[in-house]
Amino acid sequence: MERYPMNKLKTYALMLVLASGSALAAERGRTPLSRSPLVVGAVSHLLLPTSASTPGKFGAFFKTKVSIFNATTYSYTIRAGLSQSGGEVATADIRMAAGQTRTYEDFLFDVFGASGAGAVDLDSQDSRFLFIVNAAVYTDSSNGRYTTSVQFGDEAANIIPSRPGFVVGVSVDEFSRLNVGCASNTSATQTITVQAFDANYVAVGQPFSFQMAPFGWNQYAVNVSLFNGGVRIDTTGNAVCFGVEVDNVSNDGTYQLAVPF
Repeated sequence: MERYPMNKLKTYALMLVLASGSALAAERGRTPLSRSPLVVGAVSHLLLPTSASTPGKFGAFFKTKVSIFNATTYSYTIRAGLSQSGGEVATADIRMAAGQTRTYEDFLFDVFGASGAGAVDLDSQDSRFLFIVNAAVYTDSSNGRYTTSVQFGDEAANIIPSRPGFVVGVSVDEFSRLNVGCASNTSATQTITVQAFDANYVAVGQPFSFQMAPFGWNQYAVNVSLFNGGVRIDTTGNAVCFGVEVDNVSNDGTYQLAVPF
């Protein structure tokens, strides 16, 4: 069987990546989210759909640890924006030297002097200025630290009217609870609708809806019983959404970025 030379395969693969990235580009009021094909996981713009510096249930206090690595030989500034229910409420500049890693143990407080919860937008505003982010929400307890890794969203994570998002394999009972949240990815007001379903994709309970301000953030509890079911998330605009299943005893959480389909 005829094989393509490796250099041609790499060129063709790069063309596919570039083409798919252009097709998935979505509206955003700051700069377009984009993924660079040069370094896997390195981007110039991303959205962390959830972060926290706030008390939680059963005596927990949740913080967000964020590490940012400058994956280039450039020095540049990242624009950080914090979005809460009313929209973007604070901004800050993060100066990155070439090859530098910055780590924040309580990102909302350390960078914005803020508390509560919300989404974080990180934007170097130049496709050459790439960075890598590792983020996690954690709480310390008498049994040790419980950590929930937070996956960021780029344009491929956008939920739009023709492409709902799904969080799957989750349960809601006396042992665990489920929170669903979204970060607005548009300068317009939009409506988010959440419908729970069981393991056979049969609707459970009634859907509930909530309004989102431009570039706002919201999180709500799913108040129906589920066993290894899921939720479908629809929007009238553009949003990046997530689900977190939390153990009611330990506060240990399992995070999922809602997958558009």
